[in-house]
Amino acid sequence: GAVGCAVARGLAGYQLSIAVAEKEWDVAAGTSGRNSAVVHAGFNNRPGSLMAKFCVEGNQGFEAACRELDVPYRKTGKLLTAFDQEDLAPLRRLKEQGDRNGCKGLRLLDQAELHDRLPQVGGIGAMLSPETAVFDPFLYTVALAENALANGVTFFLGHPVTAIQPTPQGFSVTAGGKAFLARRV
Repeated sequence: GAVGCAVARGLAGYQLSIAVAEKEWDVAAGTSGRNSAVVHAGFNNRPGSLMAKFCVEGNQGFEAACRELDVPYRKTGKLLTAFDQEDLAPLRRLKEQGDRNGCKGLRLLDQAELHDRLPQVGGIGAMLSPETAVFDPFLYTVALAENALANGVTFFLGHPVTAIQPTPQGFSVTAGGKAFLARRV
């Protein structure tokens, strides 16, 4: 998946022998290739949490990563719409939470601003998150794998990892019915 391919790609920059064991026959066959494709701004996470910190940092760096890998990325923004007075208080709380998390550009819009942006949407106001974006998770995962492969990483597709045992030299990894030795560096 994306995490394994990203780690392999990062480690490929060092003088190491890197292998990725993937249980599926494609690196993007699971969740990595089928997620919502939204690059969240970080306003919906608890302030002070690692999730909030990493969501905001990831949002700010992800466009450059996609550009480097030639993966389509589009900063669409996001509007959370209030349809009545009761909806406004949660939007104010989300904006305050997002501000504490370090989200960029969050704004509350009144009815006129909302209708200027999206006349077809009803509502009395909204919260705008201009940093929310979308990308292609399938292409992203494949691009990570292709870059890692080009930099010397070996892939074992169709090799589910069934056991990892410590050894004096590192670890014995059983994947796809075969045993591999992963040495400590």
